[in-house]
Amino acid sequence: MALLAMTLAMAAGVAQKNQCAQGSWWAGDRQFANLCYSDLPHEYVRLGLDERTPPLSEGGGRHPDPAVTPPTAVVSYLTALVSQQLFGRPDVVTRDDRPVDELTTDPAVEREAVAFTAVAAVLLTLAALAATALLTMATGSRPWDVLGLAAAPVVVLSGLIGWDLLSVLCVCAALAAWSRRRDLVAGFAVGLGAAFALYPALLLVAFGVVAVRTRSGERFARALAGACVVVVPVNLVAYLLQSQGWASYWSAWSNAPPGLGSYWQLATVVGFQADATLADQLQVLGCVIVVVVLTWLGLVARRRPRVPQLAFLAVAGVMLVSKSLPVQAGLWLLPLAALARPRWRDLLIWQACEAYYFCATWWYLGGFTAGGGVFDGVYTSGVAVRLAGIGWLAAMVVRDIVTPWLDPVRADAVTDDPASGVLI
Repeated sequence: MALLAMTLAMAAGVAQKNQCAQGSWWAGDRQFANLCYSDLPHEYVRLGLDERTPPLSEGGGRHPDPAVTPPTAVVSYLTALVSQQLFGRPDVVTRDDRPVDELTTDPAVEREAVAFTAVAAVLLTLAALAATALLTMATGSRPWDVLGLAAAPVVVLSGLIGWDLLSVLCVCAALAAWSRRRDLVAGFAVGLGAAFALYPALLLVAFGVVAVRTRSGERFARALAGACVVVVPVNLVAYLLQSQGWASYWSAWSNAPPGLGSYWQLATVVGFQADATLADQLQVLGCVIVVVVLTWLGLVARRRPRVPQLAFLAVAGVMLVSKSLPVQAGLWLLPLAALARPRWRDLLIWQACEAYYFCATWWYLGGFTAGGGVFDGVYTSGVAVRLAGIGWLAAMVVRDIVTPWLDPVRADAVTDDPASGVLI
């Protein structure tokens, strides 16, 4: 049933993007009016995939620095090769002599971008189905909890905006492996996920706290070693082959001012604009505080918190203090939320907030509410509502940790922590 629900959710996501695939992606603000924006078709030209530019390369200066992680660049490149093999290989030699701006508006390139997005949608659907199957392994005797992932509205709205479902798959694989006491494999999954996006590394905080509480430090050591074995070589190879392209992701992240979705957007209400340096410093400080407080909570709680609870709070806490929070970031929390607080009321409250922010952001970027640098009450309220939704769900999880008899998973007084692999 969960796999069917996920299939239907991804199919609905494809239908939701169909209007843009018919031409709205290249019709200015129509992609925002139709709420169907996606990074994928624009990535096809921005990364030079229409010219088969190698991963992390700027094509000799023809394209901007890629500003994507190495695995994302490789997956995008391979997906472009597959789509061109299936739907026709363009003559890239003739394109080298044309300006990139001209290629951007070329109808043939637009059709290729749609084909690329279609192939990417198939890959992301397979990743979503695999994530669902793997997360089921971490639910123990409660397999229905995985429906919190498989039937989530967030999947419909955000599943095809970018490649985020690949990191979600890694998170689910890590939880499944940890629940089976395959700690090294769990580390591999965390490392691969962290190579796609940084947030999966926060699972190590949950693994570490549980390891301390159960006096099984060797489990955490194996997981940490597995993560390092993956993430270090991936980045080292990328650096050696394309150092400028590898560095572009980190420089874009550190040099960017506060972006969409962050609490800094609320500061604009009083006319305050933070620069990139201040935002970076407060973000790092906030992340440190989140990890320290979460570790303290995990160690002093009267009953050992469950792994999904700790992992959810780590990711949610870091999201709340981040200087930028993309629309699709709700996907990062989804598998963790499904296991941390498996109550539809709370999951739907949070996802309703995500849906409101989803709409408010596209309306803001399209200039349909205020936009143009003018204070936009709809968008600002969307940011506040979204952060409040994350905060609500986090508060419910903290309450379950402090008062474990209110935890839906432990309410039967028999089930402990299916995702921990620890039976004591």
